[in-house]
Amino acid sequence: MHNFSHRASAFVHRFQRSPMVTTPEVRVLVKSEAKVRCMAVSEEGILAWVEGQQQVFLAALDEAGQLVPHGSMNHEHPVTYLGFFHEHLIVGDDLDGFVLYTAEGRAVEAVKVDGGIVNASFLPADVCFLSGMGRLLRWNPQQGLKDLSEAFGLGEVLSMASHQNRVYLATQQGEVMCLEGETVTWRRPSRGEHGERITALGVTENGGFFLTREGHALVAGDEEAIEFEFWVEGTLLSRSERSGRMLTSGPRQGGAVVGFDDGSVSHLGEDGALERVMETHHPVMACFATGEHTLASSWFYIHGTNGDRSWMVEHQGMPTCLLLHPSKTAVVFAGDDQNDYTSSEPIGFFSLDGPYSEVDRAELNLWFQLDEANTKRSAEVIYGDSDDVLEHLTHDERKDYLATAGEREDLTVLLDAMGEVVASGEEPHERGMTEDDEEALFEQLSGLNDMAMEGHDALFDALNEPLSSVHRPQAVAGDDQHHVAGEDGTAVVHLDGRGTNDPHAMIARWSWHNDRGEELAVGSQLKLRLPLGRHRFELRLVDRDGSWTTDSLVVEVVPASTS
Repeated sequence: MHNFSHRASAFVHRFQRSPMVTTPEVRVLVKSEAKVRCMAVSEEGILAWVEGQQQVFLAALDEAGQLVPHGSMNHEHPVTYLGFFHEHLIVGDDLDGFVLYTAEGRAVEAVKVDGGIVNASFLPADVCFLSGMGRLLRWNPQQGLKDLSEAFGLGEVLSMASHQNRVYLATQQGEVMCLEGETVTWRRPSRGEHGERITALGVTENGGFFLTREGHALVAGDEEAIEFEFWVEGTLLSRSERSGRMLTSGPRQGGAVVGFDDGSVSHLGEDGALERVMETHHPVMACFATGEHTLASSWFYIHGTNGDRSWMVEHQGMPTCLLLHPSKTAVVFAGDDQNDYTSSEPIGFFSLDGPYSEVDRAELNLWFQLDEANTKRSAEVIYGDSDDVLEHLTHDERKDYLATAGEREDLTVLLDAMGEVVASGEEPHERGMTEDDEEALFEQLSGLNDMAMEGHDALFDALNEPLSSVHRPQAVAGDDQHHVAGEDGTAVVHLDGRGTNDPHAMIARWSWHNDRGEELAVGSQLKLRLPLGRHRFELRLVDRDGSWTTDSLVVEVVPASTS
């Protein structure tokens, strides 16, 4: 009875499908050797990215996704920022400051900054940097570096935004002001009896300034509401309460696009009106708008809409790097799964022009799961005259090749004995074959016949094997995992069942369940964020005959050490 219920359940699940979603055609642009931390693209279409901590790469990228390498360099310290200033690449690190490189990777200038570089904002002729010490600095090639925090008596600067020659900043003390040249042109009046915290700043296409703020509370859990403010030329145009904090924003035609930590994405007009255009259900990490398209990265997905169509792209990591190609028609994205125990994640590429297609949601991850072994070899390798065949074989292929070396030597002897191709109607003796050659040839042919018979017998035996010898899939959920939680008390976990043994490709359905028996996902892999504690997960596989097999693992999330 127990086995019957499993089969009946499997029969029902076989005809269940995940929701269908629309997705553009996505492909791997770069299969990185290490996790991609930072990425930037210039107005000329030069793409820069960091693999691991210090390896920086540069390549020309066109709107069709063709990548031409320009150069690479190993930066001295872990890289925290990448950005293009005119024709140069700025590489900021967490210790010394930043270095200017050419598009070919040649160092031009190194600038020392105590505490390194956290972020940068670009003006027409200058760059404003935010240091790891909370200092605001301005730099240009002609005048060098100037400490604006010292010049204006600023406290610790938390965030900044710029429009043309204006720089807006917010400090730890809740101060907000605008700097233009050597002058403070505007200060926002403070609000709240006990002070306030400014959580984010942004600007619109025409220079409107907006922020989200919340008041400090004397009693935990009794904070003032989160508010969104919109200012133009020092005048408050609107203020409204929000259910979430602004996390990211970017200018768009007629205003800005804004992403919140409740997963919502809104268009902001130049009059301060907010219009919700998207729900991602997870905090928005990056967003931008171009033409009719609005894009936002959230969790492991990129969400997009152009009004008439909504679509999704799944990434192997969390796509915190979301870039628009200068052509305005293509998107490059990257991000890691924030788990140092997993392998690197690729850089992805897709065109906003499509094509788009309807797929099962479980198939969104196919673009980054392509097996490297299926990569086509070039014509040069296939048709080249190199006789070093081992150079192009895998480890297992080399073993098979060397193990059958004796058989190939026999075949070589046979071919040598046959000599040149015998034309139709000619006798072997006329082509120079002697009686000894004929005898050797006969022996070789006899050997081949024996080999063929052996193969025939083996094939016959295999065809007559009982059905029970067919190897059914055996679920392998992977080893137990141990993770250290981040500051928010959670950890991102990657469950991977691809180690499952399925020699005859009989798997019809994958399914992950929690310790309460609830189905979490279908597919061989699953990413999820877990709180502190011990969690058990089960991988269930159903084969084409309706039978199933299971395996489980335990994931433990522990708090970070405070010692």
